[in-house]
Amino acid sequence: MKSRTKFIKIFTVLFLILIVIFISKNVIIDFLINISNSFNRTVIVEKRYILFLKGLNSTLLISFLSIIFGTLLGIILFLLQRLKIRVLNILSYMVVRFLQGIPVTILLLTFYFGIFGDIKIEPILVAIITFSIYFSVYVSEIVKGSFLSINRTQIDSAYALGFTKLQAVRYIIIPQVLSYVIPVYKNESVSLIKSTSIAGYISIIELTKASDIIRNRTYEAFFPLVFTSLIYFIICYAFCKLLDLLYKKINPRMVKKS
Repeated sequence: MKSRTKFIKIFTVLFLILIVIFISKNVIIDFLINISNSFNRTVIVEKRYILFLKGLNSTLLISFLSIIFGTLLGIILFLLQRLKIRVLNILSYMVVRFLQGIPVTILLLTFYFGIFGDIKIEPILVAIITFSIYFSVYVSEIVKGSFLSINRTQIDSAYALGFTKLQAVRYIIIPQVLSYVIPVYKNESVSLIKSTSIAGYISIIELTKASDIIRNRTYEAFFPLVFTSLIYFIICYAFCKLLDLLYKKINPRMVKKS
């Protein structure tokens, strides 16, 4: 009886959808034609897809190199705060707090027009340096919070069972730190990827700049922006999926739930 009722509901919904499509077929056809023409003007005409590919290459290069270098620098900042050298502790703390209070746009423009203003350097390299430094302060705070969340008694118990310091770090500390780090790290990484859209301010043709150039040529804003948004979504979604796979390998509880 339940299956029959479910079948009737599905059939009714499909029937209504077909009616709507039949009534609005001319509107739907016109809409699809407009989308096709817009895609042709935005991507195909004058080989504008090459501009999108160039922007995609710059976005990927800046994003993933900044994530890699920013992560390494963030770990160094965290370690400096853990050292028993007061000067380094205070210095690293001030750097983290200072950079957290500055918009990344201001930081990028300061590096490009100020610090590297009189030096002949590629804009894309300035962008990588800027985003790496900006990302590193958040990585250091993420790692710090994750490290402090570990119960000290677990480490002491490991030593009592005969674990060496290296074994305790490998089997006790790192798996737990990563299980705390990855969810927050994923969010910050996605934010960084989206923040690279401001790199066009320093004459870099990344995805957003490419769509802006095409918009100025076609006088059409909607489709270039939608197409660019879709590309950003695919990049962020793929990156999140990779980190989710890593998270499931590290955290056995997630494997059981899935």
